[in-house]
Amino acid sequence: MPCAAGRVYAVLSKREGRVLQEEMKEGTDMFIIKAALPVAESFGFADEIRKRTSGLASPQLIFSHWEVSESLKATL
Repeated sequence: MPCAAGRVYAVLSKREGRVLQEEMKEGTDMFIIKAALPVAESFGFADEIRKRTSGLASPQLIFSHWEVSESLKATL
């Protein structure tokens, strides 16, 4: 999974995602990454994660909160 985790980080970075928490599920080879991702960047995210990790990772997207993105702040 370390290789797959690196690919997940790459996709998150490309889509302006921010990693909030990482943890290894004890007794398994499961690695959990909690991140914030702009809604506009979430379209096609699940497909890209599965494609880039050859199906080893699958995201669960849950709306959390509203926030002005860094790219939008730069234009204000």
